[in-house]
Amino acid sequence: EDDDPEVVMAKLSDAEALRGCLQTLPTQRRHLVLLAFVQGLSHGEIAGKLGVPLGTVKSWIRRSLIALKECLG
Repeated sequence: EDDDPEVVMAKLSDAEALRGCLQTLPTQRRHLVLLAFVQGLSHGEIAGKLGVPLGTVKSWIRRSLIALKECLG
């Protein structure tokens, strides 16, 4: 891409920070976040795939996003 080098460095820095914060999440919750935001699965699809209640998936993802926000904050 023809992004400015400073923009590229900022993006890399942000990606590294996110990667580090993801590592602080318990493995199962990190997996849920990745299924939702990398693979693009809906909460319902994740619940079906993992065999857990939909409400549980929603709660875990919400708590994980709050933890990521705090970590990145």
